Amino acid sequence: MSLYGLTEEQQLMWERDGFLVIENFLSQDEVDSLNADMDNAFHEFEVNNRVNPATGQLNHVKQICGIIEYGESFAGLMEHKRMMNIMRDIIGNQFVMIDNDALLKPPGKVSHTNWHRDSSTKIFFGEKQVPFMVKIFYFLSDVPYDGGCLAFLPGSVHMKDAELPKVEKQEDLPGHVRMNVKAGTAVIFNGYTYHSALNNFSDVTRRSLIYNYAQSCLRTWPGYEPSEKLKAEAKTNMRKMLLGVTPWMTDAKAFEEEDAAAAGKMMMG
Repeated sequence: MSLYGLTEEQQLMWERDGFLVIENFLSQDEVDSLNADMDNAFHEFEVNNRVNPATGQLNHVKQICGIIEYGESFAGLMEHKRMMNIMRDIIGNQFVMIDNDALLKPPGKVSHTNWHRDSSTKIFFGEKQVPFMVKIFYFLSDVPYDGGCLAFLPGSVHMKDAELPKVEKQEDLPGHVRMNVKAGTAVIFNGYTYHSALNNFSDVTRRSLIYNYAQSCLRTWPGYEPSEKLKAEAKTNMRKMLLGVTPWMTDAKAFEEEDAAAAGKMMMG
């Protein structure tokens, strides 16, 4: 099987664990630029007394639901070429954006959630199981071990609900792994993977951008619907597909440029 963005080793890790960590996905310049844009977005959000939809607001964090409405840097990251090719390997050629957030997790704050799955739904194409949805965290700050890490139970994507351990304190779950990662790291996970946000006992604010993708037959979660302006300004087939402009039963041709470039290289070779 041809791979577009993953290595064979990464694909095996994804299928085994239900998540994938890619260090240095964003350069330091990209991290610095996104952090500056995020600060500006939160300033705009606060001075205009905006509120998040009740369907998206989390406790114990500072958050902007629908961050792609706050500038091209965030909308552009939604369709990052390298990440889209990784998504192609993971979820297929057709998928949509269903929610997106900017998230600040301040020091000394308890977690907004306990261990859970984002979805209990499984989808099969023929006999092959594919993710119902896939979430990506781009970390814009270093995350210390006790800094409110995103955490996973490796292999839980293959477990039944009854097999999943339950704990009162997030950090007590046996066998979990913490994403105490460096700024610029991208973490990708299957919505069926058992995961949690841990408590932030550090003196550092965890900064991240979150993008959630799903099969193309779905549409954006309530409260995250893209504005008419954003949809009207979508120029690429990829962005039109992600924003739900392209009818889901229609071939969005989102990867046609990549396919044409690959064909050209083969002819030249």
